[in-house]
Amino acid sequence: LWLGIGAVVGLIANAANLRPASWRTFGWMRMVALGALVAFCGGWLGVILLGRPFATMLALWVAVIGIVGIPKLLPRIS
Repeated sequence: LWLGIGAVVGLIANAANLRPASWRTFGWMRMVALGALVAFCGGWLGVILLGRPFATMLALWVAVIGIVGIPKLLPRIS
């Protein structure tokens, strides 16, 4: 479920043109994979911190924050 939530968030972010310009080749796939990975990590973080009932909600919000923030931070790190 968390991977699906992350993939949908990644597709929505791609449709909103939040993808970095340097990700030309298969950029939409990278956004989907990034969203799925961040949501998966957020879901497990939610299980550890808040318990199973709140893990899905935390996965959604971590995916939204991650899919917006991570592509903007990557050029600054490199």
